[in-house]
Amino acid sequence: MGFLKKLKIYNDNESDMTEQRPDKTKVTEEEFTAAAIKRLAEASDVAGSDTEDDFEQEQKHSEPPVSDEVLPENDMNETESKTDLSSDENETDKTEEEPETIKKKRRKKHSNTIMTTAAITAGALFAVCLAVYIYGCVTAPKDRMGRNLYIENVNVSGMTFDEALAAVSNEQLLEGRNITVTCAGHNYEINGVEIGLSPRMEDTVDKAMRYGKTKNPFINGLAETLQIFHRHTVMPSANVNEAVLREKLHAFGVDIYGELIEHRLEIGDGIVICTPGYTGFNNNTDKAYDEVTRAINSGERFNNIPVTLSSGAPKPLTVDDIDNFTYLDPQNAYYSLDGGNVVVVPETPGRFIDRELAGELAKQVVEGGEVVTIPFTYSPAELTADVLQAKLFNATIGSYSTSYGTSNANRCANIANAASRINGKVLMPGDVFSFNATVGPRSVANGFHTAKEYVSGETVDGIGGGTCQVSSTLYNACIYSDLSIVSRTSHMFPVGYCPLGQDATVAYGSVDYKFVNSMDYPIKITAVTGGYKLTVSIIGTQRDDPRTVKVINTTQKVGEDTRVTTVREVYNSAGEKISSDALPGSYYKPHD
Repeated sequence: MGFLKKLKIYNDNESDMTEQRPDKTKVTEEEFTAAAIKRLAEASDVAGSDTEDDFEQEQKHSEPPVSDEVLPENDMNETESKTDLSSDENETDKTEEEPETIKKKRRKKHSNTIMTTAAITAGALFAVCLAVYIYGCVTAPKDRMGRNLYIENVNVSGMTFDEALAAVSNEQLLEGRNITVTCAGHNYEINGVEIGLSPRMEDTVDKAMRYGKTKNPFINGLAETLQIFHRHTVMPSANVNEAVLREKLHAFGVDIYGELIEHRLEIGDGIVICTPGYTGFNNNTDKAYDEVTRAINSGERFNNIPVTLSSGAPKPLTVDDIDNFTYLDPQNAYYSLDGGNVVVVPETPGRFIDRELAGELAKQVVEGGEVVTIPFTYSPAELTADVLQAKLFNATIGSYSTSYGTSNANRCANIANAASRINGKVLMPGDVFSFNATVGPRSVANGFHTAKEYVSGETVDGIGGGTCQVSSTLYNACIYSDLSIVSRTSHMFPVGYCPLGQDATVAYGSVDYKFVNSMDYPIKITAVTGGYKLTVSIIGTQRDDPRTVKVINTTQKVGEDTRVTTVREVYNSAGEKISSDALPGSYYKPHD
């Protein structure tokens, strides 16, 4: 049992060992355990001796089994002394304790101490936080801005809505602010002025007013508590020019991925030229636009906004793409009016492809590949420019002449002047001719002279006398051309240069003569004077079946006045009447 005594000594006097160490440091659990194990091993070596006396005799002449590092010599002497005074009962109980049990007891004691301290600290901290939270809830403004609240750099703490709106309205919010966006490791700066970045004042103030005012009182109190110690800044809600912002985002996408080039088609001489395209930015800015506007309005973020921009490959070329691009119906030659002249536009042949062949060739059009050509076939137009040109103004549709041999020089000059103003006038199908609009005011400035004319039932001198003979001659040319009459008025008195019922008076600004080109092709008016004779003709395209016009005037006396009813009958080349229409009626008074 000698080695058990040795072990007991270490258990009972651990604290004494610490006190006796020269450096006054406490023996650690590791040091104690190592010494105990060493002592136990040495004791085991002598456990095989026959008597306890022999073992004790051996201990008298031996050195202490624990090294000087763990158990100094003076500590060992004190320990040996205490061992001699201990009772056999105490020796038996304490030597049976294991070093591991001592460790557990110390750990438990240390852990209990830490937990007690932490509990006290947490309780104190909770009490402080609760007090601050209650203070924040009690003192939180209800109908005003929260405490320590800013709109950008403007302090609006405690203000009403109107006060805050007035405060920020005097500030240049968002002035000089730009936006930066990021995508695929690239950064791009967008100038705020260029995209029309501007604050929405009322929305911004409303957003600030709503900060910390939710339906949840706990969250409201927490927000107010935090604002006691921390400034909260509300960034302005912003307007942007959508079109310009999308342009900027598109430019960013092109910077990242390059420009997307679709497969290109061109018309060559009998072939469709297919040039392969290249992968690039897919031109879709929808998601990026939403991300930017959401960031600056909801997230109050202007820098390093992540946006989604993607690349795309050229769309595969299909046979429908090629067919739709190539196919063309043949277009006949046609005419148009250019500066008063009729111009013939040449015909255009049609085009079509062999769809089966085109489909096979389209498969060869790939990015990075060679240019592919696909043949097409022409289809001719039905009406060529030469044929149309030959049709235009190839016949005189109708003509009429009047004489002015008894007129004086001024009246002759007026007739010639008015005739020259309608000569060469071209009307496209459906166009309405106005005599007053074409001839213009009868004035000296327009080259007209004083001559006799009818005014208010009297024959008087007036500027432009004789002009009515031109309008009347034109009216008759239209009658015999079978053109539709829009408006016509007879003179107050019968005239000597055309039959009753077939004259047409005019007065600038009040009475006009109008007709419409009711033919399928353009017509042209010619008005020629010479030898005291005026001839007006309608030149156009000969009808497939030439027509003959017959005019029937029926007179009726109304007291001293005369009423004339005029009917136009139209006959074909076989002499068959194909139409009959009543022309505007006439009413004349006798000359005094």
